[in-house]
Amino acid sequence: MSDYKVAGKGFSRIDASDKVLGTARFGADKTSSRTLIGMIVGSKHAFAKVLSIDVSKAIQIPGVRAVLTRENSPKNRFGGSIKDRTWFAKDGYVRFEGDPVAAIAAESREAAIAASEALEIKYKVLEPVVSALDARNGEGPIIHKEWKNLNLGPESDGRVIARFQKGIGNIEEGFENSDFIFEHTFQTGYVHAAYIEPHACLVEPSGDGKVTIWTSTQSPYDIRNGVCDALQLPHTKVRVIPTEIGGGFGAKIRSTVEHIVALLALKTNRPIHYEMSREDDHRAVNPRHPHVISIKTGVSKDGEIIARDIDVTMGHGAYADGAPMQCSSKMALATATYNIPNFHIKACTTYTNGPVSGPVRAPSGPQYHYAMEVHTDIVAREIGIDPVEFRRKNALQPGDKIVPSGGPYSDGEYKEGSISAVLEKVVEEGDWGSPIEIDSSLISEGWLPGRGIAFGYWPGPGGAASCTIRLNDDGSFHLVGGSVNLTGSSTSLCQLAAEELGVGLDKVRFDSGDTDTAPESIRAAGSMVTRSLGAAVLKAAKDARSKILKVASSKLEANPDDLQIENGLVFVQSSPDRSISLSAVAKSAPQILGYIIGEGESEAPPPCPIYTAQIAEVAVNPEIGEVKVLRLVCVQDVGFAINPLSVAGQIEGAMIQGMGIALLEELSQNLEGKLSGESLHDYLLPTSLDLPKLEVFLLENPAKGTPYGARGVGEPPICATAAAIGNAIQDAVGTTVFSIPVSPDNLKEAIDSLEKVS
Repeated sequence: MSDYKVAGKGFSRIDASDKVLGTARFGADKTSSRTLIGMIVGSKHAFAKVLSIDVSKAIQIPGVRAVLTRENSPKNRFGGSIKDRTWFAKDGYVRFEGDPVAAIAAESREAAIAASEALEIKYKVLEPVVSALDARNGEGPIIHKEWKNLNLGPESDGRVIARFQKGIGNIEEGFENSDFIFEHTFQTGYVHAAYIEPHACLVEPSGDGKVTIWTSTQSPYDIRNGVCDALQLPHTKVRVIPTEIGGGFGAKIRSTVEHIVALLALKTNRPIHYEMSREDDHRAVNPRHPHVISIKTGVSKDGEIIARDIDVTMGHGAYADGAPMQCSSKMALATATYNIPNFHIKACTTYTNGPVSGPVRAPSGPQYHYAMEVHTDIVAREIGIDPVEFRRKNALQPGDKIVPSGGPYSDGEYKEGSISAVLEKVVEEGDWGSPIEIDSSLISEGWLPGRGIAFGYWPGPGGAASCTIRLNDDGSFHLVGGSVNLTGSSTSLCQLAAEELGVGLDKVRFDSGDTDTAPESIRAAGSMVTRSLGAAVLKAAKDARSKILKVASSKLEANPDDLQIENGLVFVQSSPDRSISLSAVAKSAPQILGYIIGEGESEAPPPCPIYTAQIAEVAVNPEIGEVKVLRLVCVQDVGFAINPLSVAGQIEGAMIQGMGIALLEELSQNLEGKLSGESLHDYLLPTSLDLPKLEVFLLENPAKGTPYGARGVGEPPICATAAAIGNAIQDAVGTTVFSIPVSPDNLKEAIDSLEKVS
């Protein structure tokens, strides 16, 4: 690996200067002539029957060009495999606070606001379903009356969208053979993705009924597909051009507003500019799923896990888009860390009158790991075994069977598996067993130190991808692939291409193109882009390289096998003084074989497991329940770090987000179904003043069948952080909070309860 000249080196992002100088153009920056302002009016109630909508006053306001409601909108249902959505409550019901009931197009924002305020909407407010557990247990109203016509799971009663279960061994015998049995239940709530840039787009219609959409998105093809589904248009009638993106974390994959803005554009035959308010974004865009996770574990006297049974309930919200996959695929998070011979998991996902939950960085990862890893620490401490020793004893080893496949676990070059490797490295770097360094002033004020450890795992999915690489006349290369540059992946992809083509990073640039022109590729989500599109990049680079050598061999009168590309030159290895520049090759190519364009495509690769281990050090004030995170240490198996600077930055960012999930972030929902807070002012996030000491260590255990052995990066570290902090709190004060975030009130209540018992 040390022989690489570009790959494996820490480069700054190639798009950094545009963002620093303000020249990058985001979703709200796109303009057009004769543009109207779009506005979407959402329901004020979580569950209600829409009795009537009077638009007569709104349409008369000067500057208002269209008001769309259920009366003048399409009749079709849409929403993916489960088509439970209608246009503007056309079936008569709104099902979450913010559910669209009208859309307005006006010459100015002021006119659009005035029109929204002039709408007269009458509702019959209904009792909402707030608890996913109630829905699972058959309690509360059915919020989709026509549920029998939907493609729900075979065991559905209209409240549960789908149920799944998997297992290995014999769970009953496992518990019978256990010396100790422990049971705990954990709860997590809604968590917003909290990106800086709200949803924004511009939609421009053309004379033939086609719409072009400029939007801030992680997946232009998913947006296109969603708009086509909602408007019943062929793909040739919808073109999506991704803009720069100001954060997404999974919440900018699906069509959230684009289909509605497109309908406004088609109705008015004018371009429509739409920018979601922070308040609307806060209420209506998919947050993390709330979970209830019950875990029962049987262990032997010497600390071997004999059996584990897990029951998971997910609240998906008002509509089912993606619900079955989000539920079933995340069950693997509970099964791929520890060797448990008798294991059973069942999971279900339910309708509730809340925002439609969806993918947010490592979907379900922090929730599952908080439950599993905190539960594991309780078990270890109760039977008198150090949490690290307990994990050493039970960590999955190559050859052990795993759920859901029941097949053997294998991973990379480490004979003991990367789970054990990251554990031993984090124990070393995190000073496990040594005294915690804490400021003397905190000690004098009664703060208690604590240290906790947790595993993190992500299955490392991938997807099909394709791209092209064009050699330009000046010897540079233009790389085009349909994946969005969300996390700096474009830099890593250019590094791969540059390494294969024998040029510096400054000679390669990446472009996402659009859905009409770019080769289709994987969405920017799930830690998949660099691994998936990277495989296509390598194929395209090799294709371009072979064409370059063919042209050069003609000009140099040499065998292509005797040619080498290095530093922008093609030279004869047996006679290095004979060479031709890549620029000259590009200019000669049209007369010899045509323009040099390398093409590459790759199928969806098999899952590539990614493991991390983290240690958190905290100080806790038991009098007020306040927690200060002092230090976070992460060791992650990255396979091969194509850009170590970028990889470390991703891990640091994930740990900070994980800290927010552990201690601060929550969209609580009251009994009327309304979410707390309306903006990032009310929604607490970690700031620079909250940041602890961050330490990141990259373990390079090359994976099989992936570019240079690289693994995904962004998801695994956020899985472990909240659990490590929870375990550190438990170490400090001797009690556990079974829900996140661990607020001062919740922690103080737990401490007080412990004192009463003792």
